[in-house]
Amino acid sequence: MTTVVVGAARGIGEAVARRLATESWAGKVVLADLLIDETESVASDLAKAGHDVEAMAVDLRDDESIASLVERTREADKVALVAGIFKPSPSLEVTRADLERILSVNTFGTFMVAQGYAREMVERGEGSIVAIGSIAARMPRMRQAAYCASKAAMRQALRVLALETVPRGVRINFVAPGPADTEMMRALQQDHSMADLWRGTPDGFRPPIPDRRVAKPEDVAAAVAFLLSPDASHVAFHDLYVDGGESLGL
Repeated sequence: MTTVVVGAARGIGEAVARRLATESWAGKVVLADLLIDETESVASDLAKAGHDVEAMAVDLRDDESIASLVERTREADKVALVAGIFKPSPSLEVTRADLERILSVNTFGTFMVAQGYAREMVERGEGSIVAIGSIAARMPRMRQAAYCASKAAMRQALRVLALETVPRGVRINFVAPGPADTEMMRALQQDHSMADLWRGTPDGFRPPIPDRRVAKPEDVAAAVAFLLSPDASHVAFHDLYVDGGESLGL
C-alpha cells in the first residue's frame, strides 16, 4: 500500500500528509512538492514519529517531472492532490500570464498527475484519488477570476476522468474547502482588506460562514482521509464541502 500526497510542504497539504501518515490503510506515504526542503522537513518529522514516509520533488508545470513522480510511485493506490497556487487580481486587470500561471498548476498540472496515476490504477483495477477543489469552483469571488476558473476547470476535467475510470475500479472525489487558516488565506485577507472572511461583506461579495470560523487545515485533512479510506469505497464523483456552511449546501 502506498499513498502519495502532492503539495505536502505546507498548509492543507502538510495537514493531509500528517493525517494520512497515521492511517493504517495508507501504508507508505510519499510527500511530493516543489518545495523539497520543506517537504523533507515534514517527512523527517513524521519519520521520527515512526511513520513510513518519503519525500520527493515534483513540479506541476513540468510534464517530465510529473511523469517521473508517477513512474517512481506507480504502485500508489491512493493519491491526494493538494497543490495549488493563488494570486488575486481585479478581473479588468488580470493578464494572460496570470491566467496561464494559475491554470498551469491548478488545472493542467493537477489533471496530468491524476491522469498518470489513473492509468496505473486501471491496470490493477483499483485506486482512489482525491483532489482539493474549492467552493470558488462554483461561487464567484471578487478579484479571483483566474483562481475560480482554475478550480472549476480542474473539477470538471477530473469528473470526466472519473466517469471514464470508475467502471475500471478508480474512485475520484473532491474536497472543496471554504476559507481555511493557511498562508494562502492570509494573503487573501491582506488583499481583501474590506472583508472579514467569516462574517462576509457585500463589497467582498462573500456570504457569511454560519459556523462563524474559517476551517483549520486539519478539518480539510479529515475529509480527504475519509474519501481515500475504505469507508468511502462506494463514493465516487463526490464534492465534499468543508466550509462551515458558507455555500448553504447549494
